[in-house]
Amino acid sequence: MTSNKNRRAAQRSKASERVKAMQAQEAAAARRRRALTVGVVVVVAIAAVVGIAIAVQSSRDDTTANVTSPAGVTSDNGVLRGKDDAPVHVVVYEDFQCPVCKAYEDNVGSTLTSYIDDGTVQMEYRPIAFLDRASTTDYSSRALATAACALDDGGPKVFNKLHELLFANQPKENTAGLTDDALAKLAGEAGADQDAVAACQSKGTYDGWVKDATDQASQDGINGTPTYFVDGDQVAFTQDEDPKTTLTRLIDEAASAQ
Repeated sequence: MTSNKNRRAAQRSKASERVKAMQAQEAAAARRRRALTVGVVVVVAIAAVVGIAIAVQSSRDDTTANVTSPAGVTSDNGVLRGKDDAPVHVVVYEDFQCPVCKAYEDNVGSTLTSYIDDGTVQMEYRPIAFLDRASTTDYSSRALATAACALDDGGPKVFNKLHELLFANQPKENTAGLTDDALAKLAGEAGADQDAVAACQSKGTYDGWVKDATDQASQDGINGTPTYFVDGDQVAFTQDEDPKTTLTRLIDEAASAQ
């Protein structure tokens, strides 16, 4: 009887060891699968960043002498929205052709507007144009040049309204995009003199500034859009947190630290 008990105990022990070995093998395989997945994601992310960086660098132009800047633009090629005494300063680099910029604007735009309206945030838009390759008519540059014409004609208030309209009417990638006439019409809807904007477009008044602003952003280390800063610190968005939640948290922290 004792011998049978010992034999059954030994069998159970061996079975338990086999189960543990199988579980260890499955866990190791799961870890390898996770590592492989993470590796692929990292490679893709790095490739995307490198591709964006190359795109920005390839758009650079060394001939920036005698560039005409639109009235109302900051020394950092930005356009301000909100009170000068707002405790928190938020900066965003963006491209009017960039679909991710539009997605972020759709997600966080109303939240930022609330912070601007209650005096917590002063926003600074720093538009650039590196996605001309994503259209057949250099849409990024044309849209930004139009925005510069509208800014010069009607000031930041008009620019900020046109900023909203340009993202609302963003064309699909690899298309011709809006014509200059259509862009001028949007500028008119934003409050600018449509004829003045059309004349500005035709003369290419701010084409040089568009290249200069894009080049400067590249020199400042901006390798992709959208890129956000809160009080000088670049925002690190993650997949684990909604962009609106991230910005809200950082803005609230910055405001409470004042």
